[in-house]
Amino acid sequence: MNRTDLAAPRRLRSTTVALGLGLACLLAWTGAATALMPPYVYENARNDAKSVIVIAVDEVAVTPHPFGTCTVTGTVKKVERGTTYSTGQKVELGVPCAKPNASPPLGGTIYQDVDRLKASRFGRAYLDAAGQVVLSQYEQLATAP
Repeated sequence: MNRTDLAAPRRLRSTTVALGLGLACLLAWTGAATALMPPYVYENARNDAKSVIVIAVDEVAVTPHPFGTCTVTGTVKKVERGTTYSTGQKVELGVPCAKPNASPPLGGTIYQDVDRLKASRFGRAYLDAAGQVVLSQYEQLATAP
């Protein structure tokens, strides 16, 4: 038996341990913005959105539950794509949100932190033809672009 034959089981064990630790860390980290779909899925949703608007946030109505849908009310400041919306128009958007220390289920939904959502002054929304936020694609903005 040579050295290579003896080292292989050790490499396999250390690789298995490293993968196990990585998976444990991933499962333990389930923050509000955690998403379990590949990034290209969200990118495709943004690229395929019928409308993209930037709003000035007027109000955020928070869900009474630890996580769910918050209603973001605002005024369209800029239309980046589409003809459904116009500057100055009032809109209401359903945005997935979660309160601090909430434990939303694992899945593809990206939950916005409620406190940061309420503090945001502007937001960019990627919307489908019905005016719904596509695959949680709502981006908080500190300033209007």
